[in-house]
Amino acid sequence: MVRSHLLGGLLLLSLASLDLKRSETFLTWPMRGKAVGFESGFHRASGMARRVEPKATNSVVDIFGREVGDQGQEDGSHEGQGRKHFVVKVYCMYSSQDPSHPWTNKQQEDRMGSGCVILHEGKMCLLTNAHVVADASYVEVRKAGNAKKFSASRLKIAHECDLALLSLEDDGFWADVSPLDFGPMPSLQDEVSVVGYPTGGDGVSVTEGVVSRIEIQTYEHSGVDLLAVQIDAAVNPGNSGGPVLNEDSLLIGVAFQNQQNSQNIGYVIPVPVIEHFLKDTDPQDPSRSQGFCSLGIFYQGLENDQLRESLALEHRTGVYVRGLLPLSPAQGLVFPGDVLLELENRSISNDGTFYVGFQERLSFVYLIQLKFPGQKVSVKLWRPGTGELSLQVPVFPLQPLVPITVQDSLQPWFLYGGMLFVVLTVSYLQEWGSKWLHDAPVDLVMLQKEGLKKDPEEQIVILSKCYPSRRTAGYSLLNERRVVSVNERAVRNLREMYGWIQSCVGSDMRAAVATETAEEVNQDVMRVYRIPADASLDLREGST
Repeated sequence: MVRSHLLGGLLLLSLASLDLKRSETFLTWPMRGKAVGFESGFHRASGMARRVEPKATNSVVDIFGREVGDQGQEDGSHEGQGRKHFVVKVYCMYSSQDPSHPWTNKQQEDRMGSGCVILHEGKMCLLTNAHVVADASYVEVRKAGNAKKFSASRLKIAHECDLALLSLEDDGFWADVSPLDFGPMPSLQDEVSVVGYPTGGDGVSVTEGVVSRIEIQTYEHSGVDLLAVQIDAAVNPGNSGGPVLNEDSLLIGVAFQNQQNSQNIGYVIPVPVIEHFLKDTDPQDPSRSQGFCSLGIFYQGLENDQLRESLALEHRTGVYVRGLLPLSPAQGLVFPGDVLLELENRSISNDGTFYVGFQERLSFVYLIQLKFPGQKVSVKLWRPGTGELSLQVPVFPLQPLVPITVQDSLQPWFLYGGMLFVVLTVSYLQEWGSKWLHDAPVDLVMLQKEGLKKDPEEQIVILSKCYPSRRTAGYSLLNERRVVSVNERAVRNLREMYGWIQSCVGSDMRAAVATETAEEVNQDVMRVYRIPADASLDLREGST
């Protein structure tokens, strides 16, 4: 039940709720004639509990009788100078674009995570995971032990490495905050502490463990393989974005994922990846990163003696170059059949790893990922019939044919003759559920798994849905098919297609649309299916 009253120009709403938990603020529940409260300092003996009064002291004590320092006010209006905050709880309201109905968003939801205070370019900001604040419409943060929430905004985000920076306009937030200093890369068996706000409670949580592994791992949020640290401290939902500290309370990474169906296996984004994220800025969009670089080659190990003999490698070790991506920056410098012997003056073993330290090896790919776009890596290779060669090869980020992370970017679409055309993305395929690799159309899944980008502007355009109407009858079988050409002109991307579409041809099936009636069909379909426009805003603005 809702009652409303007008008071002095304000509309006051009184809402009835059956949720007893929400009533606890207003009600005191009696128990056997006494109000429920907290007591501390109990001593149990002979099955009875008797109170042991705390020793007299001039120190301030909390409700449990524990000595505390000057903590200031609950709302944070005046904090003490003793302890400093460095970890926050992140509250995010988000709503992502609906891939199957791209003119609208999905239902708004909320998620929570953690974050920590760091110093970036001389200013304090908050570091958290990209997946915590992806597609955010509103973000708030709260310090440990503080009831007040502060509004935050995203300063920079990189979905590839699952990191984001937050800024706050309220300078009062930083009054009692101290940034964490970056520590060195940990070693195996080093003790670490994970600080954050995992599920199961509302307060800050601290778990401890040791470093158990350091290697390249797949980042669940982006599907990209980057350096990660494995620890045996508990990393649960809600810990994402929280700091991981060494014994000297220095930041050695950010918690970001765990391994399902396993116990006490958590993963940390290490400092080298964080520092790369902080330094890497897209010149066209300071709120984005350009990404991690690649050599753009296909390779295989040389652990087989017969294969090594056929290449006349003798004592040399390395990996065999099977091929190059169409857009590889190594085109014209490295060729199929070459053998990579060294990278950045580090010898590559036959399994594709290089020596790091005692009991530690890493994939040579990590040496490339340390670079920034346009920089060069020193390569030593073996070319059969020529011998050893030393080269300087440029490296750049290479994007997949089917984008994996499209959060925070509105995807284009348009309607023509009652047909909806969109760009194929992993988010689109995930509409088939958690088993989309098996349930989504096979042709589209194979494009995601094996498709190679041959043009920087290339996109996979698909006929997502043909809306039933009198003039589109019989076309429903063409749903979820790739558009190969329009009027025998190859389709390179959606924007280009939108500029000159007249008819469309998909896969081995053909669909024709009468141009003189296409607009009429569009208006009918938009009215019946309540579609607000015939194209996304970026396409409409680009065509004027």
